[in-house]
Formats: sequence, structure tokens, C-alpha cells
Amino acid sequence: MASGPPSVASTKETTNYARLCRLLVDVGSQVLRDTFDGIHSPEGLHKVLARHPEHAKLQSLRKKKVINPTQWGKLFPVVTASVSSASFDITLLVVLLRNICGLSPPINGWDRLPPVAEGSASANIARVKFYRNTTYGHAEQAAVDDTTFNTLWQDIGDTIVGLGGAKYAAAIIKLKNESMDPDMEEHYKELLSMWKKDEDNIKEKLEEVEGKLEHVEEQVKNVSEKLDAILGSKQAEDDFDPTELIDGIRQLYKVRDGWLAPFPWCEDFCFHLGDIYTRLRVVSRMKAGGKATGHVVTMSEIFKSHEECENPRTSLIEGKPGMGKTTYCKKLVYGWAIGKQETGGFLPSFKIVLFIKCRDMKGDLWAAIDDQLLPRDIDEAEKEKFFNFIRRNQSVVLLVLDGLDEVSVSKLPMFAEIIQGRLLPKCYLVVTARHEAGVQVRRHCDTLLEVEGFTEEDARNFITKYFKTRENLAKTLIEEIGKDKKLKDMAANPLNTALFCLVCEDFEGVFPESRTELYVEIVQCVLRRYKQKKQLPVNGEDFIEEYGTQLKHLGGIALNGLLEDNLDFDESELGNHKSDLPGFGFLSVQPGGSKLRPRRRYAFLHKSFQEWFAAYYLSRRLIAKEISPSEVAVDKRFIQQLKEVLPFVFGILSARCEETTVILVKSITSHLNQEVDEVRDRWFRVVLDCIKECKEENDLPTRLSRDFGSLLQLESVSLERSNVCDPDVVILAEALKTNTTLTSLHISFNAIGEEGVVALAEALTSNSSLRVLDLGTNRILGPGACALTGLLKRNSTLTELLVPFNNILDSGADALAEALKCNVSLSRLDLSFNNIGHPGATTLAGAIKCNGTLTDLRLSGNKIGDAGASFLADAVQVNANLKMILLAGGSIGDAGATSLAEALKCNKTLKDLGLHDNDIGDSGTTALAAALECNNSLERLDLSSNKITDRGALALSNSLKSNTILKELYLARNSISYRGVNVLADEAKGSKSLTKLHLSGNRDAAAVVRELRSKLGDLIA
Repeated sequence: MASGPPSVASTKETTNYARLCRLLVDVGSQVLRDTFDGIHSPEGLHKVLARHPEHAKLQSLRKKKVINPTQWGKLFPVVTASVSSASFDITLLVVLLRNICGLSPPINGWDRLPPVAEGSASANIARVKFYRNTTYGHAEQAAVDDTTFNTLWQDIGDTIVGLGGAKYAAAIIKLKNESMDPDMEEHYKELLSMWKKDEDNIKEKLEEVEGKLEHVEEQVKNVSEKLDAILGSKQAEDDFDPTELIDGIRQLYKVRDGWLAPFPWCEDFCFHLGDIYTRLRVVSRMKAGGKATGHVVTMSEIFKSHEECENPRTSLIEGKPGMGKTTYCKKLVYGWAIGKQETGGFLPSFKIVLFIKCRDMKGDLWAAIDDQLLPRDIDEAEKEKFFNFIRRNQSVVLLVLDGLDEVSVSKLPMFAEIIQGRLLPKCYLVVTARHEAGVQVRRHCDTLLEVEGFTEEDARNFITKYFKTRENLAKTLIEEIGKDKKLKDMAANPLNTALFCLVCEDFEGVFPESRTELYVEIVQCVLRRYKQKKQLPVNGEDFIEEYGTQLKHLGGIALNGLLEDNLDFDESELGNHKSDLPGFGFLSVQPGGSKLRPRRRYAFLHKSFQEWFAAYYLSRRLIAKEISPSEVAVDKRFIQQLKEVLPFVFGILSARCEETTVILVKSITSHLNQEVDEVRDRWFRVVLDCIKECKEENDLPTRLSRDFGSLLQLESVSLERSNVCDPDVVILAEALKTNTTLTSLHISFNAIGEEGVVALAEALTSNSSLRVLDLGTNRILGPGACALTGLLKRNSTLTELLVPFNNILDSGADALAEALKCNVSLSRLDLSFNNIGHPGATTLAGAIKCNGTLTDLRLSGNKIGDAGASFLADAVQVNANLKMILLAGGSIGDAGATSLAEALKCNKTLKDLGLHDNDIGDSGTTALAAALECNNSLERLDLSSNKITDRGALALSNSLKSNTILKELYLARNSISYRGVNVLADEAKGSKSLTKLHLSGNRDAAAVVRELRSKLGDLIA
């Protein structure tokens, strides 16, 4: 007998796809509905839909068949006042949001992914559609691998939270882990498919209605193109052939850009571009801070389509100083020049490549092409023909703008117009910049890339090639970098690795420990080679002191250039040092000279060198008392365009005059105390960088940190999202040991790990002023939490410890629980979203039983389950201090809720119980309702986003009859019908204490909730 078709088993990949479908259909539709309700209040929606111009717009959409008859019936039911967004499908919600809600379209329009910097409601609505399409792209296989799933889940979740707020976070986490049977999976796959097909149908109808208009537009376009062709053919009659000029540009690139000599003082140190491992990785603009995705991009893929743009035209390449942005550009143009341009189907075949150095642009783009690329003797007529050729053939032209960060702020609008496509709009474009300059034009670029720098393997290969005849030095340098984290971090920068090689060669294995020391050794190296080249006696070790006058003069030029946004300068600025400064090798003559600037101009080797020389100039002036430390302390430019200079100043000063270094720290601290909050926090961050650069001898960084702390008079400091890492926290910790004023320290959203937490914990055991410590969203694991244990055991003043969104696990919770047993000061502990399970919750519960100070415990987002909730309930029964306990998103069901209900019958202090986004049904709710009848303390109960139906609602309504304490009851997004809503509302009206009853988002109850809200005002939400 023939068997039926085999059932399709659910796999991890198919479940991944179904989960994404469910996230989009369930949570995505709810956030769109809440957004719509927030714009058009539900109680007055029928009036909005009937008024002008909304009604006229809706009729137009109906005629175009964008709105179908079924949807029209939902908008205009027989009883007009009963219209409710709860009955609108997702497609209709999107149509309404785009057309009658007064929302401005996103920068890139409704149908393209908005840039990451755009955080408007419109942008997030567009992102919902984009990720819907991206997810549906996997519909044929109905499967998604774990990597793709996690990326999409994060992107969709971020969009939902961005549109609807943090209240959606727990629901998103819950859905990610909730089990799904095969029938449910198929159900959500079908719902997503229907959503996509409905929208596709709308698109087809629009295309049909607008077909005639497009036909007319096409005719106009054809006429325009014919006119262009006539004009183009007219110019083509000039018989201009650009081959000779293009070959000249190719030859220029071959001669100038094939080899790289980064250090003019070392003429024998040069290498072919093939020896530089400049790699790129795509940066997703959907990630906070432009975080790299980890996807390595080949040169042939810089214009490859991606999820943010189907047909990229502009690519922005960002990177830190010395990472190889210019080197990458040179590789690109050199490959084109020798005819070995990478291929891969994504990089167009360019007929012309124009490599323009931004810092050399004194006029417009055309003047720069003439000045930097064309022959000196080209006549005006031929030049104009070449320019016209470029204008007519833009699709085969690549324009490379290198060093956007090296131009003055006043010139940025000119470059922005080029990047936006106001000039040569069909030309392909590559732009390089440091991050601080790149962020100003990111929104105009189709693709954002980042120079990754050297991996450990890349650095090893480079060092091995450099020391190919001295293998012992290569081995020594590689070993030294491998065992020293500071050196390893610095070696990620290709320029630093090259400098390490030079220093290693000159000093036979002596290595710097800071950026300042690195540049000091390089300057010493350069000056030694200069003296050897001039056959001058090489006596002594401090060549910087020997040539101090010349270097100070060069530093003054460097400082003025930074303040004026210039990397280069005229020869006349060298003054009396024209004969020696150029010979030192710190400067390079501008390549090829300039027709616009016939005088010789010099440029610093790199902006980081310019910053070091500016710091040397300032440090010399400080030591000579030509300027006072207080003048530096009041100058806000040191936290703006000179923020990279001041740490160098400290590094140089600390090696030459400790006394002045100490005075400078004290002056900055004294001034910092008087600043407004934002400026004050920025100065605070810069001071940490400055102390970090100081030499380690005589324990100077520790002494400076303690001086800083003892003079600090601030009560609150916020270093959120400030790239704070462990070495910074070590300095901060030393400052806290001597500080007596700081009461609140917020360092969330950083990269603090075990080393930093250990230092903080040690410091705070002796600190008696700090009350609030916020370490949320860092990299704290179990061992880091264990370090905090010592703090809680010995510190008697800290009242709030916030460690949410880390990963301390059960082991960390266990350690903190032990500390809570003897702590006598902590009143608030936030361990939300730390992957704590029921074992960790159990040990915390044991600690709470004997703790006498904790009033606020937050464990939301941890999977404590019914078992964990039961142990916490036992603790609540005997604890006489807890006023708030939040357990949202904790996988708590009816059993856990029943345990907590029993605790409420005995507890006399708890005022706030948060249980939203769990799995609590009617039996658990009934138990809680019974507890409310005798409880005399609870003022707020949150049961939103659970599984409560009318039965649970009825039980709660009965409890409201006798309860006179409860002020706020949250039951939003459950399964309560209009009947249950009405019963609850009736009891709420008569309640002597209730001020808020949240009922929105319940099944089939939206119209009733709106009606009740209109009658009862703020009571119902």
C-alpha cells in the first residue's frame, strides 16, 4: 500500500527560520501597531480617518488598489467608532504609517535600508520591511544557519527596540528561546509569506496604475537622451583621443606608487606593495558604533552589492592613523596601472583611475586633477577635452580621494558634495579617512569599510621579511611582541610594526612600552642616522636634546598646522633651519611639486608624527615656563582637535621633568572641577589617557593617579561609551583610593574585563565616598564578579551596584551571594541579563534571607525558572527589607508565581514585583490574586506579556474589591477578552487605591480599552 508523503522533520536551521518569522510577525506587527496608536490615539481614530486630508488620501490608495476591500472594511466598519488598529493586518499598518501619519520618509526612501546614524521612526519602519525581505530570502529552503540567524535576530531586535523602546527587549529574548513545534513553525512561515505576497501585490497594482505616467516619463527621457547623444556626438567630432593622457597617469602610478618608503630618513628601507598585508573588513552600519562584521573584503569586492545597498557607487574606507588607508589606495591604483586589477565580478573595469590626495587640493576637483595628475605642459584646450571625456564616461571612471581627515573643516562641504554625487554623480568613488572625519560623511556613502591592520600572523610575516638576513632579530622581536600585550596591540598598526623593526635593529631588542616612547626612540634613531650620514661624531645618547632647538621649531609648525587643519606647510616656515630640518628626514617634499604652488612645500610623514612634534614643542615650552600648566588646563582644544597631542605631552614631560608633569595634572584637575558636565567628563577621559602614557619609573603613573583623585571634587562622573578598557580602569582605580568626593561612577557600555574589575574592587575597599557603581554592558565574567565579592565584604558605603548585561553566570552569582551575607550597605543590586540560571538564583535567595540592607534586587532576563522563583519566594517571606524585586523574562510559570504568591501573604515590605514577559497563566495569576486580598504592602504588580485569560482577570478583579494598597496593575499584552477587561475596569473604578490599570494589547479588547480610557481617563492605559 502506498504510503503518504513523509513529514518534514524540524531541524535547527528550519527552527531558526521559523523563529525569525515569528519575531517579525508577532513582535514586529505589535511594534508597528503601537507606533500607529501612539500617533493616532485609538479613541479618536474614527475621526482621523474621516477627516481631510486623511480620508482623501485613503480613497486615493483604494482606487490604486493599494488598500483592498477587506482592509477598507476594517478602516470603515458599520459602527465607525468601533474601528481599531488591532484588526489591521501588517500590510495595512505599514501603508497607514507611510501615508497618513505625518512621517517624513527616511533619507534613502522607504524601500532602502537607512544609514545606521538615522534613528527616526520612519527609518526603523523601513528597516522592519528590509529585514522582512532579507528573512523571506531564505523561504525557498526555509532554513537559516546559526550565524545568519544570530545576525538577523540582533538586527531585527535592535530595530524593534529602536522603534518601540526597551520594553520589547525581554519579549525578544523570550521568543528566541521558546520552544516551537513543527505545526507552529509552519504557521509562522505561512504568515510571513502572506505578508510578503500582500505587499508584492500592492507593488504590482501601483506599477499597473502608474504605468501610463512612467510611459510618458520614458518618452521624455528618450528625447533627453537623444539630445545628449546629439551634443555628445558633436563633441566627439573633435576626434579627441585620451589614450596618451591615460597612459601618462598609468606611468605616474607605476613610478610613484609601486614601492612604499614610509621613512625618508632610511632610504634603504622600502618595500613593494605586495609585501603589505592591508586587509579590509566590511563594517555594518546597523551595528552600534560602526562595529566591524568580521567579513574580510578583497579588493575586487569594494563595490559588491550587500544588504545595505544593491548597487554601491561610493565606498568609505576608515581606519586609525598608520593602519594603511593610503597604502590600500596605492595598491588599488598601482594594480590598475600595471593592468593587474583584481577581478571577481564585482569591480568594474575602469578606463580612468584618478588618485587625489585631499590635503593637496587647493581649488576644486578639476584643479586637483590638473595639479596632481596631468602633464605640466598640457594646453588648456586638451585639458578641457579630457575633462569633458571624464564627464561623458563617468561609469568607467574611479575617483580615489585619500585622506579626508587631513583637510580643514571649512573645505568639508566641497568634499561632501563630491561624495553625495553633486559632481560626477555616476563616477565610482573611494574615500579614505580617520573615523572622526569619516563619521561626518558616512550617511552619504553606500559602503563602509575599515582597514583592519595587521593580524598577529601578518606582523610576524612582515618582521620575518624585514630581517630575512638577521633571523635572530626577527625571532627576538616576534617573541617580545608575543609576550607583551601592549606591544601586541601596537603591532596591529602596520606603521608601528615597521617602526618596531627599525628600533629593534638600532637598539638590539629594546622595545618601547608606550606610543610616546616609540616615537621618542624613532626620533633618536632618525637623528643618529642623520649624523652618521653627515659623518658627524655620534657621541652620547640624547640626540633629541642635542637638536632640541630645531625640533622645537618644527614642533611649533606642527602645532599651528593641527590648529589650522593642515598637514603640510610652506618652506618659508622653516626660517633659519632650512638647511638642516629637511635633511633630518621627518618631512617629505610634496610629490611632484605643484603647478598651483610653485614654491616648495613640505609635509609631515604622518599626522601622528605631526602630533608628536606638536607635543614636543608644548612640553619644551612648559619645562622652560614659557607657558604655564594652567594655560593648557583651560584650553578646550586639548579635548577636541588636539586630543591626541596631550597624551604625548605627558609622555615626553614625564621622562624629562616629573615636577612639571605633576603640576600639569593638578592644574587640569583643578580646572576640570569647575567645568560643566559634558566637558568635565571629556577632560576626565583625556586625563586617563595622559597618565597611561607616562613612564613607569618611580611609580609615576600611580602617584599621578592618586594626585588626580585627591584633588578631584566631582560628585558624579559618566564615562559611558568612552572606549574605556582595563588599563584605563587601573588608573581610575588608583585615583579612587585617594578621592573623597565622588559618589556616583557610571562606566557602562565599555570594554572592562577582569583586570579592570579587580583593580576597582581593590580600590573601593578603602574608598568611603562612592555610593553608586554602574558597570553595565561590559565584558565582566564570573571571575570579575568574584573580584566584586571582596568589595562588598569590606566596603561599607557602596549602596548601588549595577552589573546588567554582562556574563557573570551562576558562578558569579554564587560569589556575590556570599558577599551579600555580610554586606551592610548595599541597597540596590542589578544583575539583569547575566545568564544566571536557577542555581545562581538559589544562592542569591539564601543570601537575601540574612541580608539586612538590600531593598532593590533586579534579576530580569535571567532564566531562573520556577525553581529559582521558588527559592526567591522563600527569601521574600523572611526578608523584612526588600521593596522591589524584578524577575521579568525569567522563564517563570504558574508554579513559580504560586510560590511568590505565598510569600506575599507573609511579606510586609515589598512594594514592587515585576513579572512581565514570563509564562504565567491563570492558575499562577489566581494565586497572586488571593495573596493581594491579604497583602498590605505591594503597590505595583507587573504581569504584562504573560498567558493570562479572562479567568485570571476575574480573580484579580475580585482581589481589587478588598485590596486598598495596590496602586498600579499591569496586564498589557495578555489574552484577556473584552469581557475580562470590562470586569477589571468596573472594579478599578471603585478601588480606593488603584491609579493605573494597563490593559492595552489584549486579544479582541482594543476597542473596549479605548472606550474605557475615554471614560476613565488616566486610570486605564
